[in-house]
Amino acid sequence: MRATRATRALAQLYEARPDAALTEPEVETALATAGAPVNKVTVYRLLDRFAAAGLLHKQVDAARVTRYTLAPQGEEGVAPRFECDDCHRQFRLSQGSAKVQTALKQVLQALATAGHEGLAVDIAVHGRCADCAHPAEGAAA
Repeated sequence: MRATRATRALAQLYEARPDAALTEPEVETALATAGAPVNKVTVYRLLDRFAAAGLLHKQVDAARVTRYTLAPQGEEGVAPRFECDDCHRQFRLSQGSAKVQTALKQVLQALATAGHEGLAVDIAVHGRCADCAHPAEGAAA
């Protein structure tokens, strides 16, 4: 991958916001704000290249919107993510993830033992985030 101004700006964007789950328009706006304006086609190409290189994870949410997150590394790779059914924000769930990781490792090991290869697990928990479930409390904080 060439180290163009846009490529570096995209890497810096996700470095500054490692938990972000961004859509193409959000990335396009963030790059323009960072002084690296690029057109929509270029943004999609960059996002796809980063995903193909394993740097970003491409996921489609319940509203059929494609979001790109920083690809999890190591143990973090099996952490479930929470998706709000109202605002569609996504974030990784770290609380209690050790038990989830242990269970997922057992599932992956059983599948590998059965001869399956290239296994990946993506768990999404759906519900309403605290801001959507209790908007008055969020405004008071």
